Amino acid sequence: MEKKIIFFDIDGTLLDEKSSTVPQSCKEAIHKAQQNGHLLIVNTGRPIATVEKEITSIGFDGYICGCGTYIEYNQNVIMHASLDEIIRKEVIRQVYKCNVQAVLEGVEGAFFSKNIRDPYIFNFKNKYERLGMAIGEYDVNDLVEFDKMAVWYDENSDIETFKNYLKQYFEIIQRDVNFIEVVPFGYSKATGIQHLIDHLGMSLSQCISIGDSTNDLTMLEFTDESVAMGNSNPILFDKVTYITTDVDKDGIYNALKHYQLI
Repeated sequence: MEKKIIFFDIDGTLLDEKSSTVPQSCKEAIHKAQQNGHLLIVNTGRPIATVEKEITSIGFDGYICGCGTYIEYNQNVIMHASLDEIIRKEVIRQVYKCNVQAVLEGVEGAFFSKNIRDPYIFNFKNKYERLGMAIGEYDVNDLVEFDKMAVWYDENSDIETFKNYLKQYFEIIQRDVNFIEVVPFGYSKATGIQHLIDHLGMSLSQCISIGDSTNDLTMLEFTDESVAMGNSNPILFDKVTYITTDVDKDGIYNALKHYQLI
């Protein structure tokens, strides 16, 4: 069989968000696919610093992180796109001016603004701390290394002013009614795939992408074959070539079985 390269989102795809674990059937399927000569790559919006051991201990062949801003293969960094210092300073100034709640994400960690007030954000900040991930805080005059960001807003935020500023430099992905993911122009999960397969001398015909969320659309629409988890945002179902079962119902195992990779 032709060698394939499979790209996996993390949350809701590899990781069961209810239990914060990777199903055993998923781990077994990944190892079987590798034994059969295929390459398995994580492709996530998260920075590499917040990919937990539950994922890294599986033994993936590589990582595309930060929506294509960081690529690692065979434990070697092959690409990292950093934001200009002037842009980073202005982003932080706008975060406080517009009173949004932003998590700045990069290879050094995830940095939380000191104006966080949403219990949901506090909860996953505490989760990162429990897992021993690199996190920090920043104030309006601090300078932080970051490549992309996650932003929440509420009735106290001037989100339109903030979005208007962002549109100069960033792609804005609406993840929920009060949540946007913000990625520099020219980078996405799809560009990460292209960069990696160019590096490896492989082609799109060898690629399969698997995801569950709207920030997976760029890769799901980019690869020749694509899979939506059963628990996906329903928007994805008409965009993919195969729909598997839920993450906690052997979704990854069934997807790899469908493509005869295991």
